[in-house]
Amino acid sequence: MRAIICSPAVYEYKGTLFEFHSYCGPWPLKKDGNPKKYAGKEFWDLWDEFSKLTRDEQNSYNIHRGGCQVL
Repeated sequence: MRAIICSPAVYEYKGTLFEFHSYCGPWPLKKDGNPKKYAGKEFWDLWDEFSKLTRDEQNSYNIHRGGCQVL
């Protein structure tokens, strides 16, 4: 039996850790990697700034590529 496990890409921009998933979009993370309960105005302002960067600039803040693996 095989399993597939998928994870979103993780970025750290201006001291804020967040994940981005192609289906669910961005979400802030705690320093331990767990999702925060809320994404407030401060996060959405940061996301707006980050989303205006070029793809290459965004990739420079990527700390985990994400993707799927077969186990």
